[in-house]
Amino acid sequence: MAMMALALLAAAAGQPEIKVAPVPGKGFVATVALIDADQYDPTIGRIKVLAAQRCGSLKVRFGRYYFDNQIDVDRGVTVIKNFRQNFSCFDPATDPYKPVPADWKASPAEVAAATQFAGRFLDNLDKGNGAALAAMMDPALEATAEEMVRFSREAKMHQTGAGKFTARLDGWLNNPEDAAYPGAYAYFAVLSSHPGIAGTCGGLLLYRERTGVYKISQYDVRYVSQALIDEAWLQRRGTEPALSAIAASAKYRA
Repeated sequence: MAMMALALLAAAAGQPEIKVAPVPGKGFVATVALIDADQYDPTIGRIKVLAAQRCGSLKVRFGRYYFDNQIDVDRGVTVIKNFRQNFSCFDPATDPYKPVPADWKASPAEVAAATQFAGRFLDNLDKGNGAALAAMMDPALEATAEEMVRFSREAKMHQTGAGKFTARLDGWLNNPEDAAYPGAYAYFAVLSSHPGIAGTCGGLLLYRERTGVYKISQYDVRYVSQALIDEAWLQRRGTEPALSAIAASAKYRA
């Protein structure tokens, strides 16, 4: 009854409907048909509330999430379609995943193992080895070889020549609050030297399963097309000379 009342209140407030359904043997899935991109954070907040209500006295563990991005041309905004967020309930007393000490620090051997794992993942991404990529992902993400081949194609779609993906270790996180499991995580920024790529945004989050053993907990990288930047610059050149001059000078700034 309380769940129905919450859904009615959300509908009355003009918020998108969130449906929560059981997934046999895995927990639950929360789905949202369509939201504007600026509704993403509030929607995630509501999903967290619904998940906590479903789990009751147990804790919530979020797993795989998925959505499609597209542009609503008529309104000129980005929309998110077919959003799905898996979650399950667990008892901390019997949870096999244990936190690391708050002051845990990676040894040189751990840094080397994580760096090598991230580099191997990016090599497979560049080669399009879907099966190898899927095997390196956290099992909770339920990644398939077909999905990873698609990620590889998307990563390379703006490339115009040979280059290399590289991973830059930006830091470690101990027991981050929003992670699927407690433990140690390494975050790597993903860089690209491929012609046609003006820059990248985002990176890899690695989960340390045990000493020297890692899985990809999150892959979230955007690859910026140099061609699209050049096209936008040319379109602005005739009507916004001041803006064009600023963009040109900024390009050479150290």
